[in-house]
Amino acid sequence: MKSKKTMLICLVAVLALAMMGFGFAKWSDSVKFEGKVATGNVGVNIQALGTNDEGPDPNCGEGDNWEGKDVASCDMWTECGKTVKLHIKNAYPWYAPCFTFRINGLGTVPVKVEDVKLTNWSGELGKFIVMSGWEIHVVNPASHGLPAEDRTINPSKGGYPANWQGLAEALKYIQLHKGGYIDVSVCMYIQEDIYECGKKKTAPQNASSIGKIKIDVAQWNEVGPSPAQ
Repeated sequence: MKSKKTMLICLVAVLALAMMGFGFAKWSDSVKFEGKVATGNVGVNIQALGTNDEGPDPNCGEGDNWEGKDVASCDMWTECGKTVKLHIKNAYPWYAPCFTFRINGLGTVPVKVEDVKLTNWSGELGKFIVMSGWEIHVVNPASHGLPAEDRTINPSKGGYPANWQGLAEALKYIQLHKGGYIDVSVCMYIQEDIYECGKKKTAPQNASSIGKIKIDVAQWNEVGPSPAQ
């Protein structure tokens, strides 16, 4: 009887110690994960590189400036890095200016040309403005796992028509990395005569015309069909 009483006292003592916060010690440690996400940016600008009319007027077709006259002018400039303006003054039939502009890749995230919107040359004079040729030069540094790129696209190499629509088609889906650029060169001339409904028309005098090209770019992974498709 005495031994049973002693055992009961021991159990009560252990329970009492546990309730007071005493227990068996264990070794422990911990680790943690901290994450940070930072986005990049897309960005391009455009700049005027120049024209071919820096002296005697360039002529084509039936025009022949053998005298070296400087009658017309073709000026080109950049506004706010987003617009290039071309101003041709005192033009005449067979005057044939060429101009070049550059699209620069500025963002850390590559972009592709998503769309090219053309606004036809306005007014009656617009019917007489003809593109004689174009060329695209693409340069990209080696980056993002891709090798450096340096290639030229023109109607003869790409199979595109030598007109404004052909230029728009060739520009679509071109990729541009930071530090890369796309040079676009265009040559055009003033047609002397055209035929409409069987009637001959001559280029109007004292007339003006306005045309626009808008180039939209977007992040590369959401533009253009996949080669596998």
